[in-house]
Amino acid sequence: MNLTTRSSIFQRVRRNVSTTPYLHLATTATIAFSLLIIGTFALVYTNISDLIRSWQDNIRVVAYLSDGLPEGRRTSLQQRLAKLYGVGEIRYVSKDAAMDRLKRQMKHRLSLLEGLQENPLPASFEIRLVQGWQGWERLDPLVDQIKQLPDIEDVEYGQAWLRRFSQFIAFFRLASLIIGVLIVATTVFVCTNTIKLTLYTKRQELEIMSLVGATDAFIQTPFYIESLIEGFLGGLIAVGLLFGTYRLFISRVQSPHLLLSSGEIAFLSLTACGALLAVGMLIGWFGSYLSLKRFLRP
Repeated sequence: MNLTTRSSIFQRVRRNVSTTPYLHLATTATIAFSLLIIGTFALVYTNISDLIRSWQDNIRVVAYLSDGLPEGRRTSLQQRLAKLYGVGEIRYVSKDAAMDRLKRQMKHRLSLLEGLQENPLPASFEIRLVQGWQGWERLDPLVDQIKQLPDIEDVEYGQAWLRRFSQFIAFFRLASLIIGVLIVATTVFVCTNTIKLTLYTKRQELEIMSLVGATDAFIQTPFYIESLIEGFLGGLIAVGLLFGTYRLFISRVQSPHLLLSSGEIAFLSLTACGALLAVGMLIGWFGSYLSLKRFLRP
């Protein structure tokens, strides 16, 4: 493609945009709104996943021991626990240490513990897992092995909430994927029809160009460039609006009375933002491709 041809193509791009500005604005706004919804789902999903991953990293399996367990058997049991695949650090918590911890946690309600004649809390092993074993799919079999060991009375690891959150993440991922596909399909449909309107306003010009020997590539290229620009601008607008909303939300939750803090809520990574821009350009290009394919087919 020579310099004259390139100049002619970009002149047609400027002319097309200036003659039908509202159609181009509508396409850009549609892409921006769609990407804003997709970006919102991605932002929520990313932070929920990070939060649950943080909780999972801090999961500890608590194995309660039989009362009055001799030190020799306790040491032997700890050695057997350490050999189980998936077990990391093991910490022994005596009955007295468990009671001291309970008193610290209930420092404003110590009167509830004054009537105790003896320490009812069992000794236990607090087991920290190796990385990658915090999911309930791998944790359940490990807990079953721990329960089968002698002198283990019970095992606790928050299995109920861990399973619920894992299932919630799986559901949220599937729902986000389905909604994202529907939004992209709807956006492509809207962009296709918007571009068709642009083509119909220039159908006589396009027919004349075709009659005088203009190639399909020469005719189509300006529309592809317009669509890529609209997709890129739509992506920029979506990322900008999403970041502005994120900053506004962060400023509202920066309170000592709230559990949330700006350090715990992250914005989308540069890679994710770049992916939104790429998706916007792809949507614009694909909508233009479908329109041109139907409009210019013989």
